[in-house]
Amino acid sequence: MPIFHSIRFRLTLWYVLFLAVILAGFSAGVYLALRTSLYGNLDDSLENRASVALDTIDYQDGSPTLETQQLVLDPNEGEHFTRVYDATGSLTFDDSPQADRPSVDQKTVEAALQGETTVRRVKVGDQNMRVRTLPVRRGGSVVGALEVGLSESDVSDTLRILLLIIAVAYPVTLGATSFGGVFLAGRALAPIDQITRIARRISAEDLSRRLDLRLPDDELGRLAHTFDDMIARLDEAFRRQRQFTADASHELRTPLTSIKGQVEVTLSRERSPQTYREVLGTVNEEVDRLIRLVGSLLTLARADAGQIPIAKERVDLAGLVASVVEQVRPLAEERGVALEVATAPSATLEADEDLLLQLLLNLLDNAIKYTEKGGQVTVGWASRDGSMELRVRDTGAGIPPEQVPRIFDRFYRVDKARSRAEGGTGLGLSICRWIAEAHGGSISVESTPGTGSTFTLRLPT
Repeated sequence: MPIFHSIRFRLTLWYVLFLAVILAGFSAGVYLALRTSLYGNLDDSLENRASVALDTIDYQDGSPTLETQQLVLDPNEGEHFTRVYDATGSLTFDDSPQADRPSVDQKTVEAALQGETTVRRVKVGDQNMRVRTLPVRRGGSVVGALEVGLSESDVSDTLRILLLIIAVAYPVTLGATSFGGVFLAGRALAPIDQITRIARRISAEDLSRRLDLRLPDDELGRLAHTFDDMIARLDEAFRRQRQFTADASHELRTPLTSIKGQVEVTLSRERSPQTYREVLGTVNEEVDRLIRLVGSLLTLARADAGQIPIAKERVDLAGLVASVVEQVRPLAEERGVALEVATAPSATLEADEDLLLQLLLNLLDNAIKYTEKGGQVTVGWASRDGSMELRVRDTGAGIPPEQVPRIFDRFYRVDKARSRAEGGTGLGLSICRWIAEAHGGSISVESTPGTGSTFTLRLPT
């Protein structure tokens, strides 16, 4: 994978860009703050120097002037100057150096003689100077002008050094940050690389592998745990699918093998019409069983794909139970099993009537088939904790405790030989569980070997 397409590179790039913007803003802020402070200090020094000069001015024939020895000199010769003008704008004092003497700006001098104070910048040789021009007053009248200048070289040198520091530190900081970002991003994303390598070795043929990464309970830790949980669910789903396919193949092969065997034996020599009728009757029973099996498989396949709509409506439970009981009563009478509806108050619930009818038919059909002659099957219902409980109780042989947890699995039979002989497909209870869960309910069984079983359907009202 190209490095430019990696999360590590993009994460580091965004981090460095973000830091570059922050550093640029910080550096600009520091530079502007220091520049403002330095020039403010320079203006204060200029104002203080002008005040000292005003206090030391002498007047000769009414014109202001200065004596050089009266002025407190700056130790840095050539970095300052002082000028005094009389009322006509003529120079009466000037201590600026002869070599690099600043030019006289008559406009600022005239403005000072009019009572205005101005601050300007002039170029003197290879340096800039800050110049303050202000009026000289005596007895309330303007009698001249004072011009004081200070070099900006210290300020410029300080700002130049700061810019040099920023110019060096900025790329060095970004470079160090880039390497640090790559290192930290690599450390942070290392578990993802490990997850990727392990995930590549997991396939549909072998879903038993797990990440089993000992990570802290952070985003990556939760991702790894979620991935393990997903693989476990997929493993279970694939296992059930393979088991379902194997069981379906076995269930379909059994009647087909039986049909083919009987047909081949019958066709091996001439038979009587009665024998042909018996064979065709047996074949017809096996075909009926195949039809039931394929129908059940189709129902479960459509249910798994979410293609069976649930059309809920208000269902009268007493009327529904009575209808189902009348449908299975001939089978109960044929097997010598008493079929009874327990007395219960009238009740209604929101459900798909056709699917609920199919569920009750499956439960009652199973109860009757697994109850010996002289036994009894009872149907009853009751409202409890905001839900409706519908019970189907039989007095059959019951279910061994170790087999109860698997009773609703597809193709699972407690007594395989007897179930197949009774025409069962092993899918009835699986369909019952799907119908219950599709309605937001549940189905369970309580059974004691030798005393019978009780199936309980719970549906919200």
